[in-house]
Amino acid sequence: MKNKQSSAPVSGRRRLWSWQSYLNQQNAEAAPLALFTRSQGFPTRRSAFKVGMKLEGIDPLHPNMFCVMTVAEVIGCRLRVHFDGYSECHDFWLNSDSADIRPAGWCRANRRGLHPPKGCSEEDFDWSRYLQSTGAQAAPPSLFASRAASCGFQVGMKLEAVDRKNPGLVCVASVADVVDDRILVHFDNWDRSYDYWCESGSPLIHPVGWCEEHGRPLTAPHAHPDPENFTWEEYLRESACKAAPGSAFATSAPRGFRIDQRLEAVDKRNPVLIRVATITATEDYRVKVHYDGWSHHFDVWCDGDLADLHPVGWCQRTGHPLEAPPEWCGSPSRSQDACPTSGCRGAGHIKGPKYGGHHSAFGCPYSDMNMRKEPLLPDRLGGVAAHGPGHRSLG
Repeated sequence: MKNKQSSAPVSGRRRLWSWQSYLNQQNAEAAPLALFTRSQGFPTRRSAFKVGMKLEGIDPLHPNMFCVMTVAEVIGCRLRVHFDGYSECHDFWLNSDSADIRPAGWCRANRRGLHPPKGCSEEDFDWSRYLQSTGAQAAPPSLFASRAASCGFQVGMKLEAVDRKNPGLVCVASVADVVDDRILVHFDNWDRSYDYWCESGSPLIHPVGWCEEHGRPLTAPHAHPDPENFTWEEYLRESACKAAPGSAFATSAPRGFRIDQRLEAVDKRNPVLIRVATITATEDYRVKVHYDGWSHHFDVWCDGDLADLHPVGWCQRTGHPLEAPPEWCGSPSRSQDACPTSGCRGAGHIKGPKYGGHHSAFGCPYSDMNMRKEPLLPDRLGGVAAHGPGHRSLG
């Protein structure tokens, strides 16, 4: 599958990027700033994180785990963070104001377990000794974004939640953790790798009985003895748990994105890059994102409040490079060791952040040979992930 190329002739000269010129040329509009959440919009301050600073953060493949991490790279208001003691191939990118990172000592102060660097036991780990032995600095608490104080959820409460891996399913779930205004959703009796964090107002979570009220099927807990006849009344009684109160849910309306609106979006296949993008479809709270100038095979569906979506001008405001559509940039002269994939300038790698670039189709995230490969973070803990709720329904 080849990248989509512009039918308009291009010269060998590269044009300077201008959002206004591009919008005029495409007869398009930018997605209004009001549609973006606080975590997506323009930051109120510049990031002061520096490479080498230590912190605590959530493992995206194991959302119930807080781990010792290091800032490995800073680009504008985005950070590449590294799991101490593990290969760089497990590094991942996030915004500097993300709720997924916390200052050193946060876990201990908030009675959370902290997974130490590889080779160090949780019982023996001590931040003071570790910083001294590594000669490193902990990221100052003032660098982290402040959060809302609380919400109406408590650990153990039951609810109904959308399976992010298969959004057509709504499943029996529990509140596994609560931090500020966010909860950790766990699908009952399923592997914890399918847990996810969301805000209390997320459209992904609903009170007990929501499916019945809206005529939607509810997926029972894994290995339930009689899933077809599952009832909340019986389940709550047998599990000795209580349902989350309706007052805890502050579900907001869909963001309101419209088809053909333009924005800036992190490239899912190559997260070091942010590209010019277009909304090509909407469905409830989800949007389909197309990277302008590239094949529609690279389009992705995501939640409308995903922190990787940003308003027009976000990159310029934060000092992050923006990848313009290939046809806008023209056709630069190609060196002998350049990536052969049309439109690709050799940034990033299909195997993740361990490699900063590539020179062949083998390492290119967009090459034909890698089209069927999902650019997923390898699991640093090893093993094969268990099937989640969405997979069971398809089996």
